[in-house]
Amino acid sequence: MKNIITLFLITMTIINGFSQEEFSKDIILHKDSEFNEKSINSVLNRKSFNTWSLSANSGYNMPAGPFTVGYYSAKPNYITSPMVNHFDINLRKMFNTKFGLMLGLGYDHISNAGKSMPFSNNLYSSNLQAVINVHQVLNWEEFTHTFGLQLHFGPGLSFLQSQVVESSSRFYKAKDFSVDNMYSIVTGATILVKVSDHLALNIDYTINKNFSQQLNFDGKTNADLRNNATSIIYSAGAGVTFYLGKKDIHADWFSESKSEKTDDLLARLDILEAKLRDVSKNLIAVKLEQSKKVKVDNSKIINNTVTGNENVTNVQARNMINSQYVNVFFDFDKSTVSTGSISAINFLLKYLKENPESKLEVIGYADELGDTSYNKKLSQIRANNVADIIIKSGIDASRLTIIAKGEDDSVPKESEVARQLVRRVIFKIN
Repeated sequence: MKNIITLFLITMTIINGFSQEEFSKDIILHKDSEFNEKSINSVLNRKSFNTWSLSANSGYNMPAGPFTVGYYSAKPNYITSPMVNHFDINLRKMFNTKFGLMLGLGYDHISNAGKSMPFSNNLYSSNLQAVINVHQVLNWEEFTHTFGLQLHFGPGLSFLQSQVVESSSRFYKAKDFSVDNMYSIVTGATILVKVSDHLALNIDYTINKNFSQQLNFDGKTNADLRNNATSIIYSAGAGVTFYLGKKDIHADWFSESKSEKTDDLLARLDILEAKLRDVSKNLIAVKLEQSKKVKVDNSKIINNTVTGNENVTNVQARNMINSQYVNVFFDFDKSTVSTGSISAINFLLKYLKENPESKLEVIGYADELGDTSYNKKLSQIRANNVADIIIKSGIDASRLTIIAKGEDDSVPKESEVARQLVRRVIFKIN
């Protein structure tokens, strides 16, 4: 919302003192200049990011069963007996900064431990998972640009390869296979630690739940082959993520801070402002000259319309003022009206003189820098100074109401350019 207001204020500044028709015509006149779609696109392209990444992890697994009685797997202890029996590699595509898809391949070695009967089997897995960048969803960039958190979830296929396949029950014969195909549901979480724009460290914890399993992890067949078993295997690992692409940053870490969003909006308008600056000066001069030559006859004020050389309705002029087309701006910590705002005051005076029954609210603002009470007083002084100019120009003081609003927090405080836009006095016709 603040960015929309910022864009609005900048636009109002550029066309200050002009009607919408004049502004539109000027754009048309300059449609062949450097201000064109290509120029705007070059600004927007700076916001793009890489979407592909490749990660590799290694660590350990902990099967939770099923195991045949007398068999169990290793429970790693990285202090006394470190071991690595899990590997995975993942290719990920982000559709935006928050959501993506990941294709994964994994390998787990499952073997006996302690007093278990010996066995040594391999588990191969593949999966396709949805990925959520939690840190992007929750806007962690407001307090960190180094740590991230991802959640992943999706279906998969697992293949348990056994060296020895035997029946675990005398009532059922061993099946003639050495690979057990299983359906899987995979879910997990990954902690990211950004090293650079193209590299991150990651720590992952994943739960793989298998269905339709007919082999125990030790290689024995299930007790009843008519009832397929389910199993769970936990895995934890650490590794690296390589960010692919030619852009400066990946979607995992791309963020638009409040100031960056505002700067993007300003960059888009800088192109326009540069082309309109000289033209605007000329139009102001022409408009002021025309206003001096126009003699308004009260008999010509019909249906709230001023006729003559300029056919401008008072309703249109009032709407321009109340919509903040007309603003008076100030330098930082100053209460002196900037020279660039003279045309705005002249436009306002012209309306007030042509509409002697109208009342005017003079509303002062300050930016958010500094003490709140001080800024409140500063906004009051700014409004008073503008009101003094209006009164000295022939407008009765009884028609004016002076209001001090203090700080305007409608734009990002971090942006210097945005703060310039709220150090202002606006007007409201009643």
